[in-house]
Amino acid sequence: MTANENGKIKVLVLDDEEDFLELCREFFGREERIDAAFVSSPAMALDILASDDYQVVVSDHNLPGMDGLQFLRATRSLRKIPFILITGHGREGLAIDALSNGADFYLEKAGSPRGMFEQLLRAIKAVGSPAHSLSECLPDPFQVFSAGGTLLISNGGERVLAAASR
Repeated sequence: MTANENGKIKVLVLDDEEDFLELCREFFGREERIDAAFVSSPAMALDILASDDYQVVVSDHNLPGMDGLQFLRATRSLRKIPFILITGHGREGLAIDALSNGADFYLEKAGSPRGMFEQLLRAIKAVGSPAHSLSECLPDPFQVFSAGGTLLISNGGERVLAAASR
């Protein structure tokens, strides 16, 4: 997966919460290397993905009409594209399900918006560019442990905040 001809990573963000999409617009707008589009409907996102060449998908888990894992499977039925699942209602089981179903990265909407968006942007750059690796997505001082090729990032054992499949 490589950046497009102008050096930007083309990202499609799907979330049904307009407040979250507005925060995404604000944070992503500051990034010169990110070219993002924002949608609130899974059906609209699938239509866009079928006709346009996005390089990374960021999707919420709780969506109208289907959940993020169903959207991931529908996306992958169109083509293989790096997929980041993000949720405000995270749990370890969801992180494992997401990665088992082919998500490249899982992130919980937790902590400060700035810190969460910085980590999300690192993940986008890592999955959308061969020059980066997922290890660059990992914030300090989180603990990282590996289970069968899956990286789980914990805030000192309380819960899984992020996970990566490679």
